[in-house]
Amino acid sequence: MAYSIRPLTSFEKPFAKLSRDDQRRITEKIEYVAAHPEVIGSPMTNLPPNLHGLHKVRAGDWRIFFWVDNRKGEIVLYDVD
Repeated sequence: MAYSIRPLTSFEKPFAKLSRDDQRRITEKIEYVAAHPEVIGSPMTNLPPNLHGLHKVRAGDWRIFFWVDNRKGEIVLYDVD
């Protein structure tokens, strides 16, 4: 089952500043993860309570930070750095 993707403003602003190639690479990675949620590993550890459950994946030199809502079948994009 493919997950839907919902970007937050905290993701959209830095994403818009990236080059077209980086945007394409990041978009492809996000779409792959949404289509194959089994590749999502465990959430990051030692985070503040407001970031509990945050995941990250790498796309080239960039890290994509997101939450997974399994009940809704949704990936919520938080940031790209």
